Amino acid sequence: MLDIATQKSFQERLSAIRSLKKDHLVSGQKKSLLGIKDAGKTAFFEYLGNTYFVKDLNQYEETSDDFKNKKGYFIHELTCLCLETGQSVNFEWEFDDELEVSMTLERLLFRNLKDDQGEPIDEDDLDQIADDKDVILINGEKFWYEDDWASLYYRGGKEEKVYMYEFENESHTKFLTIEEWSGSGREAYQIYTSSPVDPNSISLISKGEL
Repeated sequence: MLDIATQKSFQERLSAIRSLKKDHLVSGQKKSLLGIKDAGKTAFFEYLGNTYFVKDLNQYEETSDDFKNKKGYFIHELTCLCLETGQSVNFEWEFDDELEVSMTLERLLFRNLKDDQGEPIDEDDLDQIADDKDVILINGEKFWYEDDWASLYYRGGKEEKVYMYEFENESHTKFLTIEEWSGSGREAYQIYTSSPVDPNSISLISKGEL
């Protein structure tokens, strides 16, 4: 007999599959013209042999450091369910001269991070690391400071303040992002690695709700 978690995963994937609407399917002629930027909530797409269902679609908008002035530059976040594995995976896309896409790999905690001397770091070290354009280590792999910036995250008609610290490994094949969320009167952190995705490797099955 399947355990409860496996049963829930199976039911979630089955429910997603049953939601696929025939009139939302992308025809063969349009597949080459459409991609992840055309995917709405409840869309389906294929990537590297797996099929993903878009559970939610939210946005980050870059702002001034005090969060008061919006800059009109957006990153689109698709929270997806992999129908083959049952895993939840985030895909993000932005357009900066060209379409750039990434997908999350691993969720981390501060205890997984070290400075370039191998010493533990925490949230109090982030501003100094950014000022010094320093390095963060994950299991001995170096991630170099790339950028830090403020944003508003739009979800369910609400805005949340998020400050981003971004790092990249030497081969440019993996990113480290530390998000500082300052809502609810206290700060919370989300830390994850991600990797670049070739937009041409994504094949849209259904556009979902636009």
